[in-house]
Amino acid sequence: MAQQLPAGSWYKGTDGFHYVLQDYGTNNWTKLNRQPRDASKKLDTPPPDAPKSPTSNGGSSGSTAKAISIGPAGGANPTTGNTWLRYPNDMVASDTDYVFFQFGKYNPPFTTDTGGLNGLNSYNKSSTDFKPIAIGSNKALGIILPMPQDIGTELKGNWEAKSFSRVGKTAIAALAGNLGGAASAMGDVKGNIDAILAALKTAGLNKIPGVGGNVSMNDFTGSTQGIILNPNAETLYGSPDLREIGMSFKLVPRDEAESKRLYEIYQTFRSAASPTFGAEGDYNFKDSSANKKIEGENFIRVPHLCQFTFMKGAKAHPYIIQYKPCAITRVQVNYTPDGTYATYDDGAPVALELQLGFQETKLIYSTEISNTFNDDGGSF
Repeated sequence: MAQQLPAGSWYKGTDGFHYVLQDYGTNNWTKLNRQPRDASKKLDTPPPDAPKSPTSNGGSSGSTAKAISIGPAGGANPTTGNTWLRYPNDMVASDTDYVFFQFGKYNPPFTTDTGGLNGLNSYNKSSTDFKPIAIGSNKALGIILPMPQDIGTELKGNWEAKSFSRVGKTAIAALAGNLGGAASAMGDVKGNIDAILAALKTAGLNKIPGVGGNVSMNDFTGSTQGIILNPNAETLYGSPDLREIGMSFKLVPRDEAESKRLYEIYQTFRSAASPTFGAEGDYNFKDSSANKKIEGENFIRVPHLCQFTFMKGAKAHPYIIQYKPCAITRVQVNYTPDGTYATYDDGAPVALELQLGFQETKLIYSTEISNTFNDDGGSF
């Protein structure tokens, strides 16, 4: 375990990233894209079991969220090489902000071997196995576009207000081990009997022709005694929502080469978002009785996923929130973004608007936000 250190102690690792100690007891370190603000807590020599590289196990306990890493998949560097489709053609410098898109096959989450893994790493396994592939007519390994016109992120959770009668509320508390109020609540004989009688009378009234089954217990007690059951409303957490994000790009080609490049870009997005005919692929159905593959005419192959990274130069942007691999839910191309149809001599639109919709394939958890990235270096 790391030597006794205060929370917030940090050092620069051999991989160029900065590591901040979150909790001494669990030897939990956070990996940041840039130097933390508190220079007084810098360590000249990191502890012997602290993480020093991206392949480190993070010390004696490490972070359960380290399986998902921020940045281009496969360690790609969009500032070098000519394997990317980019607009504009002279896009990307050391201080440029842009979006880098990569595409990969969909990994079925329940067929991925998770032997030896557990917890959050197992849940993320099909996403951490994301491997960039070349798709489209020119087999590009990625697409580079300027920052979208409207960029933002939203984290949503489903909370619902539910009502409990006094007896019901006490019964639930009793199931959780709190028996203190059960006796008094259950002993409210008169209140319980009155409530039951009201319910019975209501049921009888709803059978009378003309009432139409619309009278509730509260309608009965409210109209005859001026009281209704105390709703004891509580807001309860139901579930998180998978994050969604939309992007819109106004694209104006400056010459014929850029017109052709834009055509290739939106065709690549369309191709990645579309299913493939047949069941051929990495996972194939077999007829167990005949021990042969089932032909794929009755099936379609799930579309590719997209991992996009908001970049600043050669590294992930330190302030814009990032996403796990996403499904492409929408690709819309508007050839008349200015309300008028206009083309160059060869038919290429003088401007177009590309709108993309994405849905994250995995939930984001609090531990991933706090353990992997924080306010000093961006977050999911």
